[in-house]
Amino acid sequence: MRDANEFKKTKLDQLHALCRAKGLPLTVQRTVIMDALAARTDHPTADEIYEEVKPLLTGVSRTTVYRVLEAFVAHGLVQKIGSSAAKAHFDADVARHHHLECIRCGAISDIPHCEAYDIPLPSSEGNRHQVLDYAIHFRGVCARCRFAGQDPPEESA
Repeated sequence: MRDANEFKKTKLDQLHALCRAKGLPLTVQRTVIMDALAARTDHPTADEIYEEVKPLLTGVSRTTVYRVLEAFVAHGLVQKIGSSAAKAHFDADVARHHHLECIRCGAISDIPHCEAYDIPLPSSEGNRHQVLDYAIHFRGVCARCRFAGQDPPEESA
């Protein structure tokens, strides 16, 4: 489990370093959007981020939020996760990890470490492709839907 405050600080530090290195302005919009995304673990859509930052950024447009998120993706600060509903979700955690898309509610959540993390990358020897990384997108039922109306079992340590 990640420390939320430390994670937010790290992501904001990465944003500052990127802006310095690339000569990009460190705008209030970029800072507030990164702060909002880094504080979440629910893999929000751009529209959800827009609704969250709208009260904090007078006059911000939905287009600005989309552009900032896409710029974050292009610079490797954020990852974009596709869904069967054709809505992109965003995750500030760019370390290799896998996701589950709930077939009932559509939520996207992280899958804790499992055997799928240990799949070796395919060799590029004799192959036209060079695989650099991977992420697995599972489809199933999230804990909230699976245990709706009942207490979920205790997680083992």
